[in-house]
Amino acid sequence: MRPSIAQLKASLLLLGAFAFAGSLACGGDDGETSDGDGTESTSASTGGTGETGTADGVTDCTPPGLDEVVCQAGQYCADSVLGQCENGCLSNDNCTSEQVCDKADGENVGSCQNTEDTGSGPTEEEFCDKLLTCDMTGTMEQCSLIYTGTNEGCHQCIIDGNCGDVNNGSCDADCGF
Repeated sequence: MRPSIAQLKASLLLLGAFAFAGSLACGGDDGETSDGDGTESTSASTGGTGETGTADGVTDCTPPGLDEVVCQAGQYCADSVLGQCENGCLSNDNCTSEQVCDKADGENVGSCQNTEDTGSGPTEEEFCDKLLTCDMTGTMEQCSLIYTGTNEGCHQCIIDGNCGDVNNGSCDADCGF
């Protein structure tokens, strides 16, 4: 059985809390170099970090010799030794091809923001209204993280789906879960 949106949100929160509590600088064997301030340096503007990313913003964060750990779009590899992903982005590599990494002046970590030419898909407000109607245990903050970390196809699937189907995983493939 595939996980529901509620289970995925709970996993996202748990992963975020775990990553926040024990975050370490990314380095190690992922093909990236540290710039001395605890962040990873990347040179590509699309794709993923190292050699294992994709244009969908998915990046590999697998510790050497352990099970695969993948950071979803809207996340970056905070520690490749422990396989920790954190919400946010260090570069466009951590965002979908429809997004850019927006960082405030002086900040190393930003958030993936939709580019203006992504079409006329559902807005974050429309998406969250529907998702929170389907799962009343969620919060707007959780929904915002899910919206930012997913693509327009996912947003449209959630909007178009009925709550029972959405909660039973009907949009998982569109959302990359």
